Amino acid sequence: MNNILPISVLIPTMNRPDSLERTLKKYMNSKFIPSQIVVIDQSVEKVVADRNKKVLESIANEIDFIYIYQKEPSLTKARNNAIKEAVNDIVICSDDDIDVYEDTLINAYSVMSDSNVVMISGLDDNMPLSETKMGYLLGFKSFKNRHIGHVTNSLLGRFPDRIDNETDTMWAMGFFFVIRKSLVNKWNLQWDEKLTGYAYAEDLDFSYSYYKKAKIENLKCIMTNRVRVKHLASQEFRTPSRKYMFMYVLNRYYLSNKHQMGLKSLISMKISNYIMIIFQKLKSGNPKDLKDAINYLKHHKEEIKKGKFIYDE
Repeated sequence: MNNILPISVLIPTMNRPDSLERTLKKYMNSKFIPSQIVVIDQSVEKVVADRNKKVLESIANEIDFIYIYQKEPSLTKARNNAIKEAVNDIVICSDDDIDVYEDTLINAYSVMSDSNVVMISGLDDNMPLSETKMGYLLGFKSFKNRHIGHVTNSLLGRFPDRIDNETDTMWAMGFFFVIRKSLVNKWNLQWDEKLTGYAYAEDLDFSYSYYKKAKIENLKCIMTNRVRVKHLASQEFRTPSRKYMFMYVLNRYYLSNKHQMGLKSLISMKISNYIMIIFQKLKSGNPKDLKDAINYLKHHKEEIKKGKFIYDE
């Protein structure tokens, strides 16, 4: 018999029936399972959406499950729709392509039992920590904040140089993080629906905003070795590479202005974008899409500041 925890798991999904089924089964086959799972399905084909709903119904018969079909493919809308349905204060924002361990949920619940801890950024066992120091010189990491999870001036989320039982963080990566619904409501936070795509910076923006509110109230946002998953980075459906490059450039510029990070941020972002072009050339890649995105930004800065995006002209 599984032990049911008062946790709501929120999973947006899009065109990934195999990945979603595996993820749901991992949640439900653990020793400790959530009392609620909410799936927001944005799959294009009806046959895929029907399959997703049947899978959820078949494996979630012990708990409360909610299936919502959302026609518009938007991670931010999906996250906002999902959290409205959450009945528990402890909420896990999950991707549809992760494996949780036997102790993932009970450890998350135990850590969140400390009322001063209000966010946990899950760790991915499939992503080794980078040991290179070049990122500090190139603006991809902050030397000052190297010991914590941090958001750089160039609007990149970075992990600390080492992670202990409790390591502070300014952000959470979207594949798995834990928050409190009561604080989302108290602070009147939501995922920014101007970010209408489905690939870059949506969760960084939300979690960074959440962290800033928590900091004002001396509450903790952490990473911990106790809360781990495997992020499979499914190839079943991915955002097209050209669109991703536009999102990478435009979303970061929008967020730099939204979070009022100033001139230093804009300069750092510009430098990091051009360094990325060099990296792509060195790796025999095709930097054209990144160049086009930078050129588009150059001519549409005022629109982008207002959240008006065209991702792949």
